Amino acid sequence: MSIETWLSFCALVSLMVATPGPSVLIGMSHSLRYGPRPTMITALGDVTANMIQMVIAAVGLGALLATSVTAFGVVKWCGVAFLIVIGLTAILRKPKVSRNDNDTEIKIRTGFEPVRKRRLFSEGFLVAAGNPKAIAFFGALFPQFIDPSVDLWSQLVILGITFVIFDYTFVMMYAFGAARLMPWLLKRGGKNTIGRISGGVLIVAALLLSLIDMPESVARTR
Repeated sequence: MSIETWLSFCALVSLMVATPGPSVLIGMSHSLRYGPRPTMITALGDVTANMIQMVIAAVGLGALLATSVTAFGVVKWCGVAFLIVIGLTAILRKPKVSRNDNDTEIKIRTGFEPVRKRRLFSEGFLVAAGNPKAIAFFGALFPQFIDPSVDLWSQLVILGITFVIFDYTFVMMYAFGAARLMPWLLKRGGKNTIGRISGGVLIVAALLLSLIDMPESVARTR
C-alpha cells in the first residue's frame, strides 16, 4: 500500500469518526457518569466490535446486510432498543456510591459512580455491534483503497488497525471533553442531573441509529 493511499484513507476515516454517532455518544454518557478513565474500557468494547465487523465484511458477509432489508432492519432495531433501554435505565436509576475497590470495580474519583468493567465493555461492544451500517461501510470503503496486485490481508490489516486507532482516539477525545463538564453539572444539579443527561444522550443516539436507512449506494456496488 502506497503512503499516498494510506494518507487518503486516514483523511476519510478522520472525517467519518469525528462525526458523533452512537459509539461516541455512549462514550460521552459513560464519561459523565463513571469518568473518562473507565470509559477507556467502553471504547475498547467499541473497537472490538468494529474489528469483528471488519472481518465479517472481509469474508463477504457484509453483502447480506448491504442487500437484505430484513437483516439490516433486525440488526438496526435491536441496536435502537438496546440504546433506549440503557438510556432509560440511566435516567431512572439512583446513583450509587463506591464502597470498595476490588478487582470487579473501577476506582472512581469523587463525583463519579462505581461500575463493573464488564458492563462498560459490553455496552460499548453492543452499541457498536448494533449499527448495521458499519459492516456495509467496511465492505464498501475498504475495497476502494485495496491494490489487487498486492497481498490482500496485509492491506486489510493496515486499514483495520488505522481505523481502530482513529475511532478509539476520537471516542476518548469526546469522552474527556464530556468529563470536563462534571464539576459544573454537579454544582448545578448533582448526580441525578448526570444520570438524566447521560441517559438523554443515549436516547439521542438511539434516534440517530433509527434514522439510518439501508445504504442503497452500497447495495448497487455489490
